[in-house]
Amino acid sequence: MARIAYVFPGQGSQFPGMGKDLYDNYSEVREIYHKAKNIAGFDIAEISFDADKKTLSQTQFTQPCIFTHSYAVMISLGSNAKFDGVAGHSLGEYSALTAAKVFSFEDGLFAVTRRGELMSEAKEGTMLAPLGAKLEDVESVVNELKSDGIIEIANYNSPVQFIISGEKDLLYKAGEMLKQRGARRIIPLTVSGAFHSPLMAEAQNKMEKILAKIDFSTPNVDFYANVTGDKVADTEQIRKNLVLQLTNPVKWMDIVNSMLDDDFNSFVEIGPGKVLQGLISKISKSLDVEIFSWKSM
Repeated sequence: MARIAYVFPGQGSQFPGMGKDLYDNYSEVREIYHKAKNIAGFDIAEISFDADKKTLSQTQFTQPCIFTHSYAVMISLGSNAKFDGVAGHSLGEYSALTAAKVFSFEDGLFAVTRRGELMSEAKEGTMLAPLGAKLEDVESVVNELKSDGIIEIANYNSPVQFIISGEKDLLYKAGEMLKQRGARRIIPLTVSGAFHSPLMAEAQNKMEKILAKIDFSTPNVDFYANVTGDKVADTEQIRKNLVLQLTNPVKWMDIVNSMLDDDFNSFVEIGPGKVLQGLISKISKSLDVEIFSWKSM
């Protein structure tokens, strides 16, 4: 029997024009975008549909736009939205929790908007992707440089994709060291700060106060958390994990493996792009696991 997981992408999956097809075809989606404008304080529809890539990629815009798009997809699926579990990548965790009825769309968008603003204000550090690097080499280099300052593995995305976050000079050193150890290419990420690292501590403290104002309910389906990579049902633990998420790594590989262990065999990406489909295909090599986009439903 199929166990269906809905998975929600995070920052980096955005593209200009995302959601315009849904907006044009569903009156319920148009209502969502109109409501989102009032909550976010800027026109999410205009930025999503008409802004250029550079503008849309600014963190304070990207996060509420992706969150609203994922919710619009859920609205458009209607009665077809039948799923047994959810997970989201970084920002996508808020979409997953909204889908699991932990908090409302309105509260989720309020939190995501503030999160995007706080993260865009974090100007210290940066992030990079060492393509072709082995996990043991990434861990070794990061551990070697930790005594010199702040550097961490921020994302465990797949067996062949890891993201490092931290102080710029240490990331430069890490990139050079990883090239010597076989990394094919070092890709600096276009981000405002060192996300998922201790350099986000100030944003984390402010986010804790924001999340304290929101009512959390028990998930109505299985929910898997970024910070632990495991299933979590306790509302206060979910709230705590959302706070910790800003300074801790995204354990996406652990999440997918936990879901596979719990007999999930169908994954549907709900939101813009196909980033998570690619990552899941690299984590699970089973021919019995199906990976879809919401557009195929």
